[in-house]
Amino acid sequence: MKKVILTGAMAVLLSLNVSASELKPIMKEMKMTFKEAASAQSIEAMQAPVAKLETLVAQAKAGSYPPEKADTFMEGFDKLAVTLDEIETALSQGDLDQAKQGMRQIDALREEYHDKRNPSIWQRLFS
Repeated sequence: MKKVILTGAMAVLLSLNVSASELKPIMKEMKMTFKEAASAQSIEAMQAPVAKLETLVAQAKAGSYPPEKADTFMEGFDKLAVTLDEIETALSQGDLDQAKQGMRQIDALREEYHDKRNPSIWQRLFS
């Protein structure tokens, strides 16, 4: 019985670990979920995608990344989590406009951290 419980616990822990190669499908799902949340016309329509985004960010944070990029990934995921918390607060207060502003912040974070992850050749040459 103990062996079965330990095996189940190990499976759960291993399933939480996301490698960098497994990040791509998570990011694709984040993109679709983001679009759904950003286009929502009501608080109720935005709540489910925002909750899903929080889950996806948590999955991404559980990943293991190359040491030279791990800090950048974690910093970006932390900023996303904070912004999603702010959006959730705005939604619970009934402020759709503030929640939409938070979605614009997430889009800006996406651009910023994608540039940090994949710098252009010019950024590499002159940095």
